[in-house]
Amino acid sequence: MHFGLDGYVSYALYGAAVAAFVLSVFWRPIVGIFYILPLIPLQTLRYRTNDLPLGESLVGIVLLGIALGLLRRGQSVLPKSHWTTLVAIYGTFTYVSLCLGANYLGQAFPFPGDVRFSTWREYMVMPAMLILTIAVQPTKRQMQAIVLVLCLGSLALDKTFWDAVSDKELSTYSEESHEEGGGMGYAGGNGLAAFTAQASVFLLALAGGEKRRSVKFGYFGVATFSIICLMYSLSRGGYAAFLVGCVVIGLLNQRKLLIALCVLFFTWTLVVPPAVRQRIEMTYDPTSQSLDNSSATRLSLWNNAMDVFSNNVWTGAGFNTYAYMRLNKRSDGAYYADTHNYFVKVLVETGVLGMCLFLWLLFRMLADSYLLFHHAKDPFYASLGLGAIGWIVCSIVANAFGDRWTFLQVNGYMWIIVALVCHARELEKSAETSLSQASEPVLTAEPCPVL
Repeated sequence: MHFGLDGYVSYALYGAAVAAFVLSVFWRPIVGIFYILPLIPLQTLRYRTNDLPLGESLVGIVLLGIALGLLRRGQSVLPKSHWTTLVAIYGTFTYVSLCLGANYLGQAFPFPGDVRFSTWREYMVMPAMLILTIAVQPTKRQMQAIVLVLCLGSLALDKTFWDAVSDKELSTYSEESHEEGGGMGYAGGNGLAAFTAQASVFLLALAGGEKRRSVKFGYFGVATFSIICLMYSLSRGGYAAFLVGCVVIGLLNQRKLLIALCVLFFTWTLVVPPAVRQRIEMTYDPTSQSLDNSSATRLSLWNNAMDVFSNNVWTGAGFNTYAYMRLNKRSDGAYYADTHNYFVKVLVETGVLGMCLFLWLLFRMLADSYLLFHHAKDPFYASLGLGAIGWIVCSIVANAFGDRWTFLQVNGYMWIIVALVCHARELEKSAETSLSQASEPVLTAEPCPVL
């Protein structure tokens, strides 16, 4: 922090969590949402409280405070929404799959305290955030404040990454530079690239629909910083996610982005650092007509994973089992814990049933976001829907290169944004109903003529 206060950060975060819990229970539940938001992408910052009592579970404890606050106010923790049903089905299915995986691996039943149960519980924190965000029923002003905090969280993450790479030599590509993830923690450089791609496309969509110049420039400023960090992440998956996301929101609404992409297509070798150019060009060697080692390894992992899938087509091997299969050995003697394609991982671990449920989840996210974008009368809601589409599309592309879906620090904001989209649709419907009722003519009784 450069003020000699670094040793007090953990206590400040811990104290703020206690305050957020109390205020969420006894004042306003939305306080807990605002506490959690800036910490979601900053995994290394959340590490600071791990040595304190229950410090590893602060996010879950604050979410509990939000739920208790809703109950104290007489509000339902499970809002009347199709998302409540879908999340309940998805959570139940993944837990049953987790139990099937214990049988497949020959391990004990996944009770609390089990490593695989902890992985499942941490994953389900994200759907829980979606449900609770809908349940607190934020106003439009509160939703705008949430977006502002998302921007601040993204900016803070970008700053941690920039501090780590700004003084490094990038005249040539190196694996050390590629693995740097800043505040992302164990998500690494690829996780940071996925996040910055998603966040920058989301902010570009918001900027396109914003009329106030100061806010528009603010969105563009944070998006530009994220794009720069994405460039220096040296992640080809992140580059692909960003480009596809820009194309989608460009086709839907912002044609200027398509022009910018065309200019970039012809000039990218002149504007990017040499390390970035090398990283992209090394993917395929036209002389030997072969892929680089990283790409070839991915193809090998996918083929081996599909062999496992062929033996468990309908239900898969079980949620969170691939990391324990020890199928593919790395050069350092360890085994790959990921298929490097989340869709392949879903097939291997949860089978066709799990893939259908996962695709339905993605479809509902995209459908709700598009309906808000297409039908919203409020410009903020419309741009929020477009930004959500861009974020989800980027996430889909990024997850084709590895598991970016189950990481809270990479994907947590997406669930919050989808919750805002769902609630914004309800606010729009309520506004339309009130307007139609106000426009109906009022019938008055005519006085009877005196005979």
